[in-house]
Order: sequence, then C-alpha cells, then structure tokens
Amino acid sequence: MSPQEPSLEFVCPRCGDTSSETIEEVPSYDVLADRESDAQGYVEQTVTCSGCEHQFAVSIRNTGACLVAELADHKTHVRVIDDPTHEPDGPWEAEAYQRENLPEDPAKIFKFATYDIGHVAAEMEGRGLGDALNRMLLVQYFSAIEAYLSDRLIRLVLDDPKAMSALVKGNKEWVGDKIEVVELASNPNAFRDWVHMRLRELMYHNFVKIDLYYRSALGSTIFPDEATKKTLMAFVPVRHDCVHRYGRDHDGRERSISKPDLERLSDTLEGMVTHLEAAFARRGKEG
Repeated sequence: MSPQEPSLEFVCPRCGDTSSETIEEVPSYDVLADRESDAQGYVEQTVTCSGCEHQFAVSIRNTGACLVAELADHKTHVRVIDDPTHEPDGPWEAEAYQRENLPEDPAKIFKFATYDIGHVAAEMEGRGLGDALNRMLLVQYFSAIEAYLSDRLIRLVLDDPKAMSALVKGNKEWVGDKIEVVELASNPNAFRDWVHMRLRELMYHNFVKIDLYYRSALGSTIFPDEATKKTLMAFVPVRHDCVHRYGRDHDGRERSISKPDLERLSDTLEGMVTHLEAAFARRGKEG
C-alpha cells in the first residue's frame, strides 16, 4: 500500500488488532446538487482484519469537507489516512470555493440580476412570446430573491457566532438532530459545516419558513409589511406551476402572467431587499 494512497485504519472489535486497507473507491461529491444530502457520495467496502481475518463492511461518506468512515456496527471508528478531500488541488476544491466564497454583497448581485431581467423583458416586448416569456421571467425573479435570501443568511450565520447560536437555539426543527462523534473527531469544523449544510437544503421561496430563520438569526422579519407578505404568498403557487407544470395549474389551465404582474413582483422583491439591507445596517451599527 502506497503511503500516498487514501486508506482506512481501524481497531478490530473482535481481536483488538489494528488493520489498514487502501480505499478502493473514493465516493464523489456533487457540487451541483440542490440538496446537501444529494451531494454527499456514499460507498461500502469490505475490509479484512489482519489479526483474525474477520471481514467487516465499512461505509465511506464524502461530506464535501472530508471522508467519514465507520464499520457497519456504527460503533467502531475508522480513521481515514491521506484523505484526498484535503488535497489543495483536488476536485473537492469546487465545494470549498462554494462554501468559503459567498458573495460579499448579495444585494448588489440581486440588483444586477433584476436589472437584466427587466432589460430582457423590455427587449422582447411585442415579439409575440407573451405568457411563455413572462413565465420564464417570473421564475428568474424568484431565482434572484432565493439566491439573495440564501447568501445573506448563510454569510450572516457563518460569520457571526452569535447569529449561529441564536439560529440553532431557536430552531425547533433541529432539536432532535445529532452530529456523529466520528465526524466531530475528523473535522474540527463539523458543527459549522452541519449548519451550512442545513441552510443550503432550505427552499428559499418558502417565505414564511425563511422568515422564521431570519427572525432568529438577524432579529428581523423579511417582510417590510403585511402587503408585501400577501403579494409574495400569492405569487408562490404561480411560481410552482411555472416550474413544475409548465405554467399550468392543477386543473390544467394555463397561468396568465402580464407585464404589470411582473412589475408588481419586481417592486415587491426590491422592497424586501431594501428592508433587509436596512436591518443588516442597523445590526452593524449596534455591533
């Protein structure tokens, strides 16, 4: 076994002998996956104790930050030696880039995105594309606000330990969740990565739920007023039908989206971003 090959080392639970074997297949990590649970690769490998020659099944999981391995009994720690996810030039650098290089100014990115959406709408007006184009533009408006809400919240929580603590303590959905001891032992950033993973899994067009996260972490609602909330909640099912039903509702009727509809959505989203940026500014002044 080459010292540079990724390998597994474990203490046999039957005879106490320390054994090591080369990892036959390194599970991949899909940086393009929408959900963290879908991104993490998983493989199983059979290892043989060099002392008693008993065979064990080992599970190997790629968290994006490191490989985590354990015997099938879920009790025996398996050490990963020469973990390839720690190599600076490895394929997992893309995930590291995504984790550590969030936009410095999500509001500016949102502004650029919505400007381009408005520009496309103006350029294509009167070309006979009608509802088809408007459906696509509506989805793009939602993509812009989802990216903003995600990047703003994740950066806040990862940069501010107090915000992270407030978010975790105030989140009833996470009360029963646990982080494996083996992962804590192999990754000093396991808790931070776990919170990041859970935030990446959220659907940021679920505005009511995201509002609860912002209330905990930022201390502010995402809605500047009830009118904004009412308007956005009315557009959520339209967005769903445009994404999942090609613009048809559950009865098969085509959704009609007008230019004033898009303008109203754009203005409402801009109002939300302006409101949140003011909340972040107040937080910065308060220290």
